[in-house]
Amino acid sequence: MESNDAGWTEQDGYFEPHYYYEDGSVWLEDATGTTYIGSRDTYYIDDYGNLQEYSESEAASSSGDSSEEYSKSEKRGELHMRVGFTADDTIRESMPEKEGYFEQRSVNDGKSTAFVLKVANSSLEDSSLKGFLAEYYPVKGEIITQKDLTFESYPVTKYQYLTAVNEEEKNVDALVCQTDDYTFGLFILTPSDTYDKTAEKEAAELIKSIDFVYAENVDMAMTDYFQVLTPERWKYLCHYETTETENGGYKLTYYNEDVPVLTLEARYYDGKDQPLDSVWQGYLGRIETVDGKKYNLLSTISQYSEDASDEWKEMYDTYLDTINGIRMMDGCSLTEGSHT
Repeated sequence: MESNDAGWTEQDGYFEPHYYYEDGSVWLEDATGTTYIGSRDTYYIDDYGNLQEYSESEAASSSGDSSEEYSKSEKRGELHMRVGFTADDTIRESMPEKEGYFEQRSVNDGKSTAFVLKVANSSLEDSSLKGFLAEYYPVKGEIITQKDLTFESYPVTKYQYLTAVNEEEKNVDALVCQTDDYTFGLFILTPSDTYDKTAEKEAAELIKSIDFVYAENVDMAMTDYFQVLTPERWKYLCHYETTETENGGYKLTYYNEDVPVLTLEARYYDGKDQPLDSVWQGYLGRIETVDGKKYNLLSTISQYSEDASDEWKEMYDTYLDTINGIRMMDGCSLTEGSHT
C-alpha cells in the first residue's frame, strides 16, 4: 500500500502548503487559501520549493532575460482545463494526445458530443486560434458568433459556427484558451437538424462549468494507469491511499480523517462483463494499456450519512470534481466499454 504520494505531507497525510507562480506573481497556498506574495521580478521559488528574494542587482536584470530559476520551477507543474461534466455524461474516449490530452463524451442526453482538448502549441501546424479550429473542427462558411472573454484571468474566445463531420453538418459551440505552451478547447457538436434552444442552453452551461487548474506534479494522485487533478479544497480535507489489487489493478481511496468518501478503482477485466458491486458504484469506462491489458474504471461514493462531519459532507457534495479530474497516463486510453 502507498499513501500520500502526490502532494500531501507525510505527517497525517494532509496537503502541504507551498508557493507557486501565477500571472507573473508568486503566491502561497495553505489551509486558509491563497496569499499574494509579490512580483516574480522580486521573488522566486528555488528547487526545493522555498521562497527566495532577488538581490537588487538580480531584480534589475530579471525583467530582461528569463530567469533560470523560473524555468526550473515552472517545469514542476502545468495548467489543466477541467470541465464540469455530470455523472450521466458518458465517456467515449479519453487519452493523452499530442503532448496534451483528449477526451470525448456524450452530453445533452446523448444528442450532442463534447470534445475536450489540450494540445501543445509546438505540435500544431498553425498555432493561431484559426489554425487550431481548422485542424480539429474546421469552420464551414462564416463564424456565427465570436466573443472574447476572461475565465479565471485567462483570455478565452467563445465561438458558435457550423462544421461538417463525415459530410454531416453540425452546430459547434466552443471555447478556446491559448497560453504560451498549450491551446485548450471545449467543442460541443450537435447535428444541425436536432440543434435547438435546449441544445444551445446545455452547451452554454457546460462552457460555464470550465475551470483552469494549475497543478504541480506533487498535486496529482496517481496510479500506473491514471492520475487525478484533486480539487484544491480536498487537499485540506482529506488524505488518500493507493492499494494494489489482483492482476495489476489499483484502488485509490480518499478519506476525510478515517472515513472513506470516494474510491476510484482500476479492476482487471477478463473479457466477461460483471455487475456493479452496489448502487453506490459507477462505471466510468474501460482502460486499455499499452501491453494489451484491460481494466474497468469504477467509482464508488460512500453512502451519505447525516451524522458525518461537515468536511465529509463537503467532499461528498463535490466528488464529481475529482472524477472529472481523472487523466490517463501515457500508454493508456479510456474507452466506453460495457458492464452488466
